[in-house]
Amino acid sequence: MVDNSAQELPTSTGNAENSCKHEKDEEIVITGISGRLPESNNMEEFKSNLLNGVDMITDDGRRWTPGLYGLPERAGKVKDLDKFDAEFFGVDTKEANLMDPQLRMMLELTYEAIIDAGVNPLTIRGTRTGVFVGAFQSETTQAFSQDSERINGAALTASYQCMFANRVSYVFDFKGPSFQMDTACSSSLLALERAVTSMRLGHCDAAIVGGLNVLLKPQSSLQFHRLNMLSADGKCKAFDASGETRSKYRTYLRIFIHGKEKKF
Repeated sequence: MVDNSAQELPTSTGNAENSCKHEKDEEIVITGISGRLPESNNMEEFKSNLLNGVDMITDDGRRWTPGLYGLPERAGKVKDLDKFDAEFFGVDTKEANLMDPQLRMMLELTYEAIIDAGVNPLTIRGTRTGVFVGAFQSETTQAFSQDSERINGAALTASYQCMFANRVSYVFDFKGPSFQMDTACSSSLLALERAVTSMRLGHCDAAIVGGLNVLLKPQSSLQFHRLNMLSADGKCKAFDASGETRSKYRTYLRIFIHGKEKKF
């Protein structure tokens, strides 16, 4: 369920600025960042956890029973997946209840990244801001389509991966390129490369870049486990002799980038 307690996101009729092409020698800077990481609702909490040596890989049963199917008992989990202020982002409750948690957090983190950059989200409505998203999978699409009697069409725009970036552009009224890409572990890096390239070519003046991954069902982790790709103790040891390369975790990150001389 969703929380509709906050005020509606205000609208603006700001006009798009003239396009600008960022030359190769012009600096493109990251001015805002936001994120949800294991046991960390924001970047400050993540920083505090790191500096204080907090182990953010846990063995609780928030997603499924630890050890199910022989899976490693420890995994990283993002908190409060069930929380979303649908009214603030102008999302109908019917659609919000079918919205993939990844898309919910994308909307929240986009807003937070812009604020972190010291920019009022209203001032960039209607501007040539692009949205570039790296995402691996959506586990909710099939779940919301199993019962044909309950299908109302809302899941099509709320949980299909192809809509993730476009929904952000729609809510924030961005007029730049908007697409999602999947190259597995390199998706977020490709999203950043595409954003910078688009700015260099003059396709957009600024960009929201993000990567996200959420695992709600054990079967996806089991695929990796059966290929001996998961660390038994939940600790990543990518270059260790044991070859235990991965710990399954959930992450959402967004950054706001633009030319160094760009003013909002």
